Amino acid sequence: MNATITDHFIAQLWTEALANDLRTFLTGRVKCPEAAEDLAHETYLRFYKSAHTNLPDNARALAFRIAVNLAIDYQRHCKVKSQILADIDDELLADTVADHAQTDPLRILLSRERFGTMEAALSELSADCRTAFILNKIENLSYAEIAGRLNISQRSVGRLLEQAILHCMLRLDD
Repeated sequence: MNATITDHFIAQLWTEALANDLRTFLTGRVKCPEAAEDLAHETYLRFYKSAHTNLPDNARALAFRIAVNLAIDYQRHCKVKSQILADIDDELLADTVADHAQTDPLRILLSRERFGTMEAALSELSADCRTAFILNKIENLSYAEIAGRLNISQRSVGRLLEQAILHCMLRLDD
């Protein structure tokens, strides 16, 4: 079968109704319309690749199987990321900022050193990465609010925060 015929058959298998059903399903599953849209697009790309090599007997079943697997991967990634953020959130900022109520000079000195290390780590980040971190961790803005300010998707905000936190953790561990 030549590529034109295969593309034609794949186009007939992937209908707008199927795409809409997948977006609806994924939005309900991952609770984020932007992530659902990304996952639906990824589903199409994987569906196309799979169908290009072997036309499926049931296109809808294949598309939903791909979508379910992608949603599971996305949810696992989110769970791991939230656990990492929860574990380090308090520790990262609390240990970095000096407690003014403490009068122990050694503790103040160590806190100032960690704060300096944290400042240096933040200065090494890209502007968007640093801004996303400060807006989220210092100003307590949500992903949606940060996305609006930086004119990026919430998923991109998550990636920037993940990058910033991992970088800061590595620097503070040194």
